[in-house]
Amino acid sequence: MKKIKFILIVLLLAGFGACNYLDVSPDLGISEEDIFSTYKNYSNFLDAAFRREYPGAANNVNARNLKLAAPYWIDQSPMRWTLEGCITDACVCGRKLARAMRSGSMSDEAANRLTTATGYRPIMKVMFEIIRITNTSIANIDMLQDATDAQRNDLLARAYFARGMAHFTLCRYFGGMPYIDTKLGADDEWDMARLSGHDTYVRCAEDFGRAADYYRAAGLMRRDARPGEAGHLSSPDMWYANGCAALAMKGRVLLYAASPLHNALGEEDWRLAAEACGEAIAAAEDAGFEMLPKEQWTDNFMNVQYTNEQLWCYSVGNIALSNSRFYGRYGRAQCNNQNNASGICPTQNFVDRFETIWGDPLDTEEDRAAAVVLGHYNDQDPYADRDPRFDLTILHDGSKVGSKNVTVNIYKNTKGTWPTTTIGNAKNFGAEWEADPLRGTTRTGYYLNKGWNGERGNTAYRHSDPLIRMAELYLNYAEAVNEYAGPGGTAAGLPLTALQAVNKVRSRIGMPDVQSRFAGDSRLLRDRIRNERMVELAFEGHHYYFDSRRWKTVETDMNRTLYGMYVEQVSVSAEYPKGRRYTRRALTDDCQGAWKPHMYYLPIPDAESQKMRNFVNNAKWN
Repeated sequence: MKKIKFILIVLLLAGFGACNYLDVSPDLGISEEDIFSTYKNYSNFLDAAFRREYPGAANNVNARNLKLAAPYWIDQSPMRWTLEGCITDACVCGRKLARAMRSGSMSDEAANRLTTATGYRPIMKVMFEIIRITNTSIANIDMLQDATDAQRNDLLARAYFARGMAHFTLCRYFGGMPYIDTKLGADDEWDMARLSGHDTYVRCAEDFGRAADYYRAAGLMRRDARPGEAGHLSSPDMWYANGCAALAMKGRVLLYAASPLHNALGEEDWRLAAEACGEAIAAAEDAGFEMLPKEQWTDNFMNVQYTNEQLWCYSVGNIALSNSRFYGRYGRAQCNNQNNASGICPTQNFVDRFETIWGDPLDTEEDRAAAVVLGHYNDQDPYADRDPRFDLTILHDGSKVGSKNVTVNIYKNTKGTWPTTTIGNAKNFGAEWEADPLRGTTRTGYYLNKGWNGERGNTAYRHSDPLIRMAELYLNYAEAVNEYAGPGGTAAGLPLTALQAVNKVRSRIGMPDVQSRFAGDSRLLRDRIRNERMVELAFEGHHYYFDSRRWKTVETDMNRTLYGMYVEQVSVSAEYPKGRRYTRRALTDDCQGAWKPHMYYLPIPDAESQKMRNFVNNAKWN
């Protein structure tokens, strides 16, 4: 057993491109049969894909497992960058790296940190390591001797799920990849050509489908007990996913394959995605998963470990916002002691995605003018009567936060200064936008509220990263069905139409159905479904970063002028009912976006890509 433990440590230390430790195991007096013949050892080997840590790593970056498929974990890296803040129109942030990336620039050093560098969060290196672990596990399943049928099926389900997730993660960050589905030894051919993004996602779907079949055979369509039963939401094995999550991921990857950036089969791609999402909905509903009521919506992101809306979730744990891991997400005034980044500062462009409570769009000047005529919107009281998710997501001047219902001040008073806000102690949430961008205050007049408990300091609370949840699944279905069969279309034998699916998500939060003027035309409904995704999934899971790319809307949106809201104190009057003057103001030049074709995918350092002749590298960011 000591030899087995030693060899597992060798695996932990193995890098991308290194020989499989099993190739040299005879020299250490260990054989594949020693590892894979018993359930305990086999499970420990495969568990490296889910729980492996890098010994002695500094800066809290020791995870070498599927955590690196969790966007929340990636954003907590020492670089403290967020993809939405770096390369979308949704928000800006103050990190120097983020501002360089907005113009399409990234050094080889930064790219190396994202791909292969030990000591950071090397997505590419870890995903290829996971692929090696899972392929070795699958290849040796027939050696397993003491497992029950349920255990055997669970192990295979975990392996196929992790392999699909690793390839999916690689593809959406870096583009199409070779799909490695066999155990490769030292003498095998590693130099493989890349697949297209479409074909990579289709192969991912095959693995997620296999995983779902094995989970079903193991009786693990969910890991915990159903609602109302003992053990609900309390299984220690939730991180290993389940059959419903596998089916939901199959639907998601086929949706990516069908999207404009990757679509290769036209309507057929959309049909396949619609059918897969419909199958996932049927299975999830049968297993008792459902969206939380409006009052519990925030439970998906904080304060509780798991919810019945989350099909699969990375539970971050109890961490205080004074921990530097959150400095890329929340501003100095929220975190209390960081000065190097402003956190996520939503743009006015994205804030306008949140409709009125009557369902009026506010995206354009024409939309807002129409809402004004109806008495549904006032540009000098712009935060009144908005979609409930607005206040839950966006921190703005006048927001009420925390257990003491403190009012947040982000305005310039009549004395020309920025009032403090007292949460524990007094802090400035507002400042002139042209000041040092590293000072830690907003560049847009807004901060992120989603996932923040409204308190500040060293009090820890639980954070969660829902990797896929029921609301997304309904929206995936709505998008695919609408593209394939229109607003009234259905898929997978479900009675649920595309329109009904998006309205189901809206109804849960207290929003009315999509207005009838958008409901009868697939092109008009497409825009409302996309908008619903932006609002429901805002600043969660890197959804908008990837959605804007697969839709190819990023090409237009990143070239638009980006605005914030500049707020000044004035006397209360009929014109200024809140005692504030709200002015849409263009952001400073360093916060504006730019778009270049290479920005669809993150760069891969030449030192890595040049190791293989047939691997065509991504364009450099310069």
